[in-house]
Amino acid sequence: MQPQNTEALEAAAWRDFSQRLGAQLADHWPAMSERLGERYGAFIELAIEQAGKQGLSLAAGVARYVNLCFVWGPNFQNKPGYDWALNLLGAPDRNEWLTVHQLVQRSVKELQLLTGALIKPELLAQTDAALLDSFGQLGPRGSLLRRDPDTPALARQACDLQTVDLRCLMEPPQQEYFLANEGWQRRVVRPTANIRVDADHAAPKIINVLAAQNGQSGHTQLQLRTLAHASCAEEVHPALGFSGPHGRWDWIGHETSSVTWPVATRDQPLPKAGPGSFIAEETSPELYRLDLDVCGLRDSGQVAGGLQSIVSAWPSAQWWIEVQRSKPAMRDLLPAPSPGAAGLTRCRVERDGVAQDSRPLQLQFDAGLDGAVDAGLQRLAAAWQQSAGLSMISCQARLGLLLGEMACTWGWQLGPGGLADPALMRLVAAFDMQACITELRLGGELTLLDSRSLIELRCSGQALLRQQVQHDQTLPPLADALLPVRAAWEFPFELSLEPLTTETGCLLQQVGPLTGGLIGEAGLRPCTKGGSGWEWFAGLRIEPVTAMLQLSDPLLGHRVLKLPLLPAMPLLDWSLG
Repeated sequence: MQPQNTEALEAAAWRDFSQRLGAQLADHWPAMSERLGERYGAFIELAIEQAGKQGLSLAAGVARYVNLCFVWGPNFQNKPGYDWALNLLGAPDRNEWLTVHQLVQRSVKELQLLTGALIKPELLAQTDAALLDSFGQLGPRGSLLRRDPDTPALARQACDLQTVDLRCLMEPPQQEYFLANEGWQRRVVRPTANIRVDADHAAPKIINVLAAQNGQSGHTQLQLRTLAHASCAEEVHPALGFSGPHGRWDWIGHETSSVTWPVATRDQPLPKAGPGSFIAEETSPELYRLDLDVCGLRDSGQVAGGLQSIVSAWPSAQWWIEVQRSKPAMRDLLPAPSPGAAGLTRCRVERDGVAQDSRPLQLQFDAGLDGAVDAGLQRLAAAWQQSAGLSMISCQARLGLLLGEMACTWGWQLGPGGLADPALMRLVAAFDMQACITELRLGGELTLLDSRSLIELRCSGQALLRQQVQHDQTLPPLADALLPVRAAWEFPFELSLEPLTTETGCLLQQVGPLTGGLIGEAGLRPCTKGGSGWEWFAGLRIEPVTAMLQLSDPLLGHRVLKLPLLPAMPLLDWSLG
């Protein structure tokens, strides 16, 4: 159908509606039709035009307004004594159908208060009902032809809720870990604030609850209680529906006065690397839909309406881990590497007060991180062995990463607004660690041209990682609290030379700065293996070490030499998990 043809047909349909409306009202109000005579058609057109100026477009709503013009006169809302009508029509964010309904109901009451009124309230009510029968299935102006046949019939009588109370019941109550002067403890979380819906408090679009997984201890229930303001029919409203993985559950009429049903979050698989491997992993909620339907119509006052909300069930589990790592001892790497200290790490992992298997986490540190450190030191020793002119080589090292103590708890929690607040990842942590401690001694006898010297290349230092983090509010974001939990360092190398006697009398001395160092970073970072959460990481590399030396020869004089001692090389790139 061409757009212009559609517009023409819509205009014709509206003219037909206007003519039918005038004819029907003439039957209901014959005295008015006789008194106006030839001016009757103009009266109908003016009343319809005034309805449009008041923002009324629905055919049935326009018909009911025009009917009131027969009772009170045209443009009645602007006349003295009709402030009640002007207030209804001028209310911000008003609902058209509710406004027209309340105009009619107030008009009936006003007629009841008028002594000796020529128009009986019963006649107005009967005429209004007849107009609804005739035009109730028509759409708004400009869309009469496009009205959806499945659109529900317009409400005719008051049907609304007075109050709705929605609360979450958890058994046993949720507990959380917290850090006190006596150490880490657990406490019961304050009860979740309920949601109250009435004419002054709208229902939130998203309702958040905390719930256990299926198969875990504890359960969560939602409880909904309603107090009806009025109902169109007991077998129709209120109508409550709750949809989710279980399908759909329904309750009708008096059944909705108090309903309780279970809620569970979706299964949350543990990380493949073991429990506690990732910190503050933001798992997904299970989604449900809550529908509480009424007509949303009152004879006076604001309506409460129903609820159409999404219920997000977040995992209620609260995690706690503790990691303690000891300082490694100094050891020789040559001629064959002595074994590193075994079992530097002790771990504890809990979920809701129940101990979890901490061996995978401990293995990640002992075999993973410390194993990577050993491999890096062996590469360093191999590189030192390959330095030109070296003999009688020795290599001693103490290198440890992420040493000391760390304890951390995390889990989903709701804000002070309870079910109406978004869920946030709570995290409390205490870090008292050395991100890196190192002591390297690379020695040997250096033969360079006609000189011989004892050489030792040293590097030592420590980088601290000491912080306390408490994130229990929506802002600032969790990332702002955890991104600083890392340390970076650059430990320079130092060189010492001790000349040895030679027949030539040549002497080797350092005359310029020594370049190069041990560069590293360690701490927490966003997970790099897919998904959410934070992972422990450490990186370590050697920047090329070069010495500026002067060779003093009794016969040939002085020469400045640039001697490379260690090449640029990565020592480790590790992350937990």
